Amino acid sequence: MNQLIFVTGGTGFLGSHVVLQLLEKGYRVRVAARSVTKQQGIFPNTPTLEVVEMPTLTSDYTESLKGVDAVIHTATELFGKSCSADQIYRAAYDGTLHIVRQSIDAGIKKIIITGTFASLFDTQLKTGLGTEVVTEKFFNPVTLETFNRDQPLMAIYQESKALADKKVWELANELRFDTNLSVLPTLIFGPLVPNYPVSNSQTSIGTNFNLIKIITTGTDAYPTFPHGHLVDVRDIARAHIAALSAPPIPGRDKRLIISNTIFKWKDVSDLIRRERPDLAFRLPKEDIIPPRQSDAPLDTSFASEVLGLTEFIHWEETALAAIDVQIAWEKQNDIKVCHNSQ
Repeated sequence: MNQLIFVTGGTGFLGSHVVLQLLEKGYRVRVAARSVTKQQGIFPNTPTLEVVEMPTLTSDYTESLKGVDAVIHTATELFGKSCSADQIYRAAYDGTLHIVRQSIDAGIKKIIITGTFASLFDTQLKTGLGTEVVTEKFFNPVTLETFNRDQPLMAIYQESKALADKKVWELANELRFDTNLSVLPTLIFGPLVPNYPVSNSQTSIGTNFNLIKIITTGTDAYPTFPHGHLVDVRDIARAHIAALSAPPIPGRDKRLIISNTIFKWKDVSDLIRRERPDLAFRLPKEDIIPPRQSDAPLDTSFASEVLGLTEFIHWEETALAAIDVQIAWEKQNDIKVCHNSQ
């Protein structure tokens, strides 16, 4: 396979899996990275991988996009990181529109954007906690005029991604560009790729930091993280690769909801007690009542139709992989958790 795929965010949790699967399938890959050394450290001695340094998500991509057949844009700032509301907004909104515009100007025919299922829900999560079936036609109602930067970072992230999602499709329809796709994954958990550089910051283990709260919150409460839909990072990477060969569908915005299942904190706790019993002392006490999580039914049929994805990694394998990542991170950073009797 001789196609050249340009990837942003290749040193990230998801982006590194996308790059790995592209290389395994024989694609040539050009990655935009803040650190060339970091990217090359994940994939050493890989002749079909080229890395170009891009200090910011609004850097000039003109030269880097020459000869590229398709773009996969995974880069963003996560609300769990120690960054400001302005940084999250600039990455999610300005960064996305910038790469889309420059890709179109470069004559690239296929652009795949990593969005989030959170952009389907209102910020108060009434939709996510409701019973109505959520389809790819749902949007967070935020506008540039109503967007408020003085709110929790999770809301900033959700609304910034929603604003970018809307603007991308407005731009695509205006330019009659019908071969771009937005992949809207639910919560992404799972293993890290080999050689993935983990630091002393817990956010370096990717979005797994949301799931591992089940063993880091304490024994008197469950995590308060409100979302309850999950998918394995390897399946989401697979969805991005499948999107490369997806046919154009004129007249229909291709927002592809990718989700495996709904998980409950109690189920995760029970799984860990059964499969990782040495961690049981870190779980919420068995009489603690978990908070409600979003469990609205998601219609993923359009994504299945376009991408042909019908089978997913079992959620238990995904959850255990995330937990194992956390334990490895603790060992690497010499973090010891005391065993207190319950």
